[in-house]
Amino acid sequence: MSGPAEISKGGKKSLNVSLNLVPFIDLMSVCVTFLLMTAVWTQTGRISVDQSVQKPQKQQQTEPPKRLTILLDKAGYTVKFADGQPEPIPMVSGKYDTTALKKKLEDLKLPKDQKVVVAPEDAVAYTDMITAMDSCMVLGLSNVVVADATSVAGEMM
Repeated sequence: MSGPAEISKGGKKSLNVSLNLVPFIDLMSVCVTFLLMTAVWTQTGRISVDQSVQKPQKQQQTEPPKRLTILLDKAGYTVKFADGQPEPIPMVSGKYDTTALKKKLEDLKLPKDQKVVVAPEDAVAYTDMITAMDSCMVLGLSNVVVADATSVAGEMM
């Protein structure tokens, strides 16, 4: 009688135990692969959004930075750049006209670091706000800030 459970001379069991580690190693390799794959997707799907309308400035500037504001309301988009007049982009067939918005943003020839404020009213759907932000991101405008419509309503008049 010789095996792992062999009884030695003192009446105690032998400590020779064999463990099959192959299933454990297989499980760990699958887990590591899964974690690596999901880590890559979280980096590519991230968008940086700043929710503050104005950041405190550390030093005094001679010229205030120009700001592009896109207001979303039930009538459509209203676009205002710096001290210019607000320009409405009405809805087409009950939907926001994103092609006209992209055309307007291209015509402005904005720098890539231009601050863009997207301000939807409360009744505007979340997908419409994201579509306006995506229109800016497609053109390379990555400094997108989200604000509510009431905070920018005074400057849109």
